[in-house]
Amino acid sequence: MSGRVLVVDDVATNRLLLRAKLSSAYYDVVVAENGTQALELARSEQPDMVMLDVMMPDIDGFEVCAVLKSKPETAHIPVIMVTALDTPEERIRGLEAGADDFLSKPFNDLALFARVRNLMRMKMMFDELRLRDMTSRELGLADLVSEPEVDIEAGGPILLAPPSDEQGMAWAAQLSDRLSVPVIVTHSEREALNLARLELPDCFVVHQTLDEGGDGLRLVSALRSRPETRQSAVILVVDNGDVQTAAKGLDLGASDYIEAPFDVSELIARIRSQLRRKRYSDRLRTNLRNGLKLAVIDPLTGIYNRRYASQHMNRVMERARETGGVYAVMMIDLDKFKSINDRFGHDAGDAVLREFSRRLQENIRGVDLVARFGGEEFFVAMPDVDQHAAAAAAERIRRAIEGAPVPLPGDGEVEVTVSIGVAIATAEDADAEAVIKRADRALYNSKQTGRNRVTFAQAA
Repeated sequence: MSGRVLVVDDVATNRLLLRAKLSSAYYDVVVAENGTQALELARSEQPDMVMLDVMMPDIDGFEVCAVLKSKPETAHIPVIMVTALDTPEERIRGLEAGADDFLSKPFNDLALFARVRNLMRMKMMFDELRLRDMTSRELGLADLVSEPEVDIEAGGPILLAPPSDEQGMAWAAQLSDRLSVPVIVTHSEREALNLARLELPDCFVVHQTLDEGGDGLRLVSALRSRPETRQSAVILVVDNGDVQTAAKGLDLGASDYIEAPFDVSELIARIRSQLRRKRYSDRLRTNLRNGLKLAVIDPLTGIYNRRYASQHMNRVMERARETGGVYAVMMIDLDKFKSINDRFGHDAGDAVLREFSRRLQENIRGVDLVARFGGEEFFVAMPDVDQHAAAAAAERIRRAIEGAPVPLPGDGEVEVTVSIGVAIATAEDADAEAVIKRADRALYNSKQTGRNRVTFAQAA
């Protein structure tokens, strides 16, 4: 997972060391030697992450972090604070200033890259939500949600999965005294999953070792795989110095980790940070969902219509220009759809369109955009996808439709296939309609050469 990292340190040796480590993992690295320069570069370069030294001569890292998090143009950028003074007081102060994570000098490479990967994933998710929110606002359908407005203590409970009942009661008592959020203590991995479904917690605090032989890492993975808990914050508690378990937990989907034994003030600061992030993402999703229903959602299938897709394509193209990346556009058409309406009626045709939309959405990524262009013609935009990945995705979609008949209202079913045209575009492509037309010509070629197949624009 690549991305741009801004490294801020007043010591040249430290900058060179971090730059070498990150560059070896194919991250694009920008460096700043003081806080003033860091603020300027954060605004102009819009990095995907900032690694910020605490001790600097002009402005210390805490103040730089607070300024970054207070500005709308930089508030969404994750910040890792780097310090030689690895104390609970330093971490708490940084978290309260808005830092997303900490690294202690000297660096442990496993911890470094696990934290960077974790925050890059988070940044990509927020970028996608913000991108769609911006599209909605340009259409006049929503108001901007600003992070400082978020009330972190208005929502669901916190669920604790401790290593023992005694430890769980101690955690609950300390948190209840300091947070105005309900706290639930679970006794086992199975009970945690059942409570997660019933109580819908906003945050989980999970120890790596649970009662009854439970596995905290397995619980983290299960929480991330379930739709009802996929957006919840998960803080993994690991034994002091167990960097391998912490890194594995972050890769499995934990939002953060803390080493035990810990200062409860640090845990509370981390919970507040995660709740703030979750409330903000929830508001973005709600803002987007409510604003789009009236004007840009196709009422039959529940997916976006052409109006929204046209605006979103501009954002996809902007991202490609900023990153120098590529993206794919698909045009998809149901084969011989008119015959379905003629044979079974329009209610059956509507059922086929709804089922096709469902299968299509199940076979693409969350960051991809699906839209109905009209009739039986559908559109998919896939950012950061090259020809190889696009071919695999198109074939997956084609097989998902061909693989099982579509049930019809009342009795009966009908076999359905689709033809797909794909165009690969780069930062050099400046005309969204031209890219879509290339995919449309490829779709026509699929129709002309037998249907139920995928054709790329180069072959059209």
